[in-house]
Amino acid sequence: MNNRLLHTPDGVRDLYGTDHEKKLKLKLKLHDVLKNFGFRDIETPSFEFFDIFSSDIGTTPSNELYKFFDSDNNTLVLRPDFTPGVARAAAKYFLDNEKTVKLSYMGNVFSDNGTYKGRLKERSEIGAEYFGDSSCDSDAEMIKLAYDLLKTAGISDFMICIGNAEYFRGLCSEAGFDHETESVLKTAVSNRNSDDASQILDNINCDSGLKEAILRCMDHMGGFEVICEAKKQARGTNAVSALNRLEDIYKLLEKYGITDHISFDLGMLSQYDYYTGMVFRAYVPFVGEAVIKGGRYDDLLRKFGKDCPAVGLTLSLDQVEQNLDLTESGKKRDGYLTIALTKGRLAFKTLDLLEKTGIFCEEMRDKDTRKLIFVNEEKKLKFFLAKGPDVPTYVEYGAADIGVTGKDTILEEGRKVIETLDLGFGKCRMCICGPAEAAGLLKHHEMIKVATKYPNITRDHFQNTKHQTVDIIKLNGSIELAPIVGLSEVICDIVETGSTLRENGLQVLEEVMPLSARMIVNPVSLRLESKRIQELINALKNKLV
Repeated sequence: MNNRLLHTPDGVRDLYGTDHEKKLKLKLKLHDVLKNFGFRDIETPSFEFFDIFSSDIGTTPSNELYKFFDSDNNTLVLRPDFTPGVARAAAKYFLDNEKTVKLSYMGNVFSDNGTYKGRLKERSEIGAEYFGDSSCDSDAEMIKLAYDLLKTAGISDFMICIGNAEYFRGLCSEAGFDHETESVLKTAVSNRNSDDASQILDNINCDSGLKEAILRCMDHMGGFEVICEAKKQARGTNAVSALNRLEDIYKLLEKYGITDHISFDLGMLSQYDYYTGMVFRAYVPFVGEAVIKGGRYDDLLRKFGKDCPAVGLTLSLDQVEQNLDLTESGKKRDGYLTIALTKGRLAFKTLDLLEKTGIFCEEMRDKDTRKLIFVNEEKKLKFFLAKGPDVPTYVEYGAADIGVTGKDTILEEGRKVIETLDLGFGKCRMCICGPAEAAGLLKHHEMIKVATKYPNITRDHFQNTKHQTVDIIKLNGSIELAPIVGLSEVICDIVETGSTLRENGLQVLEEVMPLSARMIVNPVSLRLESKRIQELINALKNKLV
């Protein structure tokens, strides 16, 4: 018998028995909430034309879409999210006859987020879209809906973080940045990477006041005082208007009586231009990413022939269930921050830096210890050691709130973490190396073989920076050997002193990027423990000056 017939593909699962019953009950409870808010049910197809989810409409990268062809050779896509399909249906069926339309849905979405990521590729979602109302009232109502959905699900420990895409966009517009500059700057700001953001701004002509306001986006995270503080630096009509709108929304949320679960984050930015105003995310413990995502997207309906404002949200049913299961088993936040350090020199360098801020964990310096978890009771901190490539994984899934690892590891692993700080040690370079005669092959962009431990960094460098086609060979050790024995023409590897290269007749041919140790943070932890984590970041920054 073929045992493969008994198994589901990677990333999907069978659901039955008690688990299925619990999920069904939860769906019905949440559906009642949507009905109470006046939303009507809609069901859209599981697959649609590719254009419905193209980069200027959807929020899922093309390489994560499940694409296939119909008999007429049209490219079709399994829906990665509901909103574009619901917007299409609203434009087609409702908006000619109704000024405002409230539609809700529940069902499964599909995205190929890669193998061995520990994430479902078929996920259950519940959501709501409110078309035709551009007011602050509809924004506040959507946040209140998110609050009620989580409360009804049985979750009491959560935080809804609110931002406004137009604030950052307004600052960039006032500075006169082109779309490309705004895009790379947006990446740095959303990652809380002040070093990269400062470097980008230093390399372009930017007014000092605007530069400061843009950099402060990363610090503007917390209670309503965040909005008050940002107003002191806001420049330009659009940026000021964005803050005024957030203030008006907050006043409405005060009337709802839910501000204990509300915070603001002006650095919460999406790489997509999908959102046009207020954005929000709901975070709960034990889940590595937001369980509810929502915001205003006033331009989307124009893609379907209607000029109509819209705001909506999507709740991940699977992630809510994950939180509920862990909570029911007795797990709760224990007041500790957990920090994952990279084994070896980086760990000891990190401990040296932490000690300068008054944080000590002497047990970790004992090379003979067999302990796995180390605790600083005074500071309510837990530490553990892990191999470099594993640190971003622990942080992404929330097993660690904070991690320290090399920039090369962060880029190679591609985990969903926030890179907050360049710690300044562990400095080296990622380089293309080989015999001197290989320089011509790089110069003339010839087809060559490249051996490396870092295939993702190598692919990005040759495809997106050099625009050179290469064959990449993945190796795990002694990379310098590859060109010597003829396995490859060059290698892509970390270079510190270059002595090993010289001893074997090799040299640095190109520098890919400088590297150093970086501090990374879990996105949920950054919101739920924002004060403590920001205090730690600031303390470390002061010692790095």
